[in-house]
Formats: sequence, structure tokens, C-alpha cells
Amino acid sequence: MPFNHAIFMNELRRRRGKIPQDLYDDMMASIEAGLANAEANASASPALQPRPSPSGKSGEEPPWIAVARSLMGTKEIVGPKHNQVILGWIKSLGGWFKDDETPWCGTFVGFCMFKVGIERPVNWFRAKEWSSWGKPCQPSVGAVVVFAREGGGHVGFLVGQSADHYYVLGGNQSNAVNIMPIAKARAIATRWPRSLALPVPFLPTMSGGVISRNEA
Repeated sequence: MPFNHAIFMNELRRRRGKIPQDLYDDMMASIEAGLANAEANASASPALQPRPSPSGKSGEEPPWIAVARSLMGTKEIVGPKHNQVILGWIKSLGGWFKDDETPWCGTFVGFCMFKVGIERPVNWFRAKEWSSWGKPCQPSVGAVVVFAREGGGHVGFLVGQSADHYYVLGGNQSNAVNIMPIAKARAIATRWPRSLALPVPFLPTMSGGVISRNEA
């Protein structure tokens, strides 16, 4: 049965009294923020929509990209509360930290891989740890890409490129899961799961979007 957002929201409101108020508030804030961000992305960044396969032909993307796309719009909650969705990712991966202020780009990549049964580095929460994970590959749709930044690193998934930027589907990008262009000059590694055959190098041309300069 396909997901029906209206039915889900009606059922959630009906059960309000049976759900702890703090959890209910966090869930509603996350859902509303996700919908607003998704609508903004759809209207402001039409050039970010193509979804070609790694082969460069019409077809499916790697399965972890389907997971990643389904999480677009997830974002931190400003203030003392924390997004329970992000905390759920951390818990499922065996993490010990319990806030959404700790940089969570590695957590996002790790969770997407976890959902499709792909191995992860021991220290999945550290962005630069992914630079030695799996095996090296040419820039391709779905490849894990690692960037250097002041004070640390950043990790996400490649989904496109322009002349000077990679388009990255990642977490903790402006405190949310979205697609943003990041300078190619900052990339230090592109990696692929060791257990899978290397993809045919392919990245679609994309344009638009706000350039990310620091993903802390």
C-alpha cells in the first residue's frame, strides 16, 4: 500500500495523548521542517533532479542513494531539543552521542550504507575515516566523496557535477540533508564499497544551488 501522508498525519494527531509530549513535538517539528525544505528544493533547484544510473544510461541508482534521497529534508532542531530521526541513526549504528549538534555527515553516510547492508568503517562518525574505507573509484553517481575543511572533513554521496563543483547529497549541509555544490578542489577521496564491482564512471551535469563552503 503506498504511503499516504494525510492519513499518517491524522493518525499521528489522533494518538497525541498516547505519545510523550516532547517526542510528539520533536516528530512534528521534524516533519514540518522536512516538508518545507523538500518544497524549497523542488521549486528552487530544478536542475538537481536528474537521477541517472552509474552506467550513464536510464536505470536505478545504487540502493544507498535511494535511502539517502528518502531522507532529504531531515535537519537539526535548533536549541536544546534534538531531532529524534538523527538520534535514531546514531543509535542504530551503535553511537554513544545523543545530540544533533555533533557533526553528523558521517552518521548520515553510515546509516544509508547500514540500511542496504554495506560495511562501514569502524569510526563511521568521522568524515575523514571514509577516505580509507572501501576502495578508490573514479567520480561516479553514488560514490562516497570526502572533502577537507577547516578543522575537519566532510563526507557525502556524489550525484552530479559542474565544471568546478561536485553536487553532493549529504547530511549536515547547512544543518540538513540536501544536495549542495562543493568545490572539487576540496575533494580528497572518492570511494566505493569493497564488496561491489566498481561503477562505470559517470556524473550528470548539474547547475544551481548554494555553494557549500563549511559543513561544520
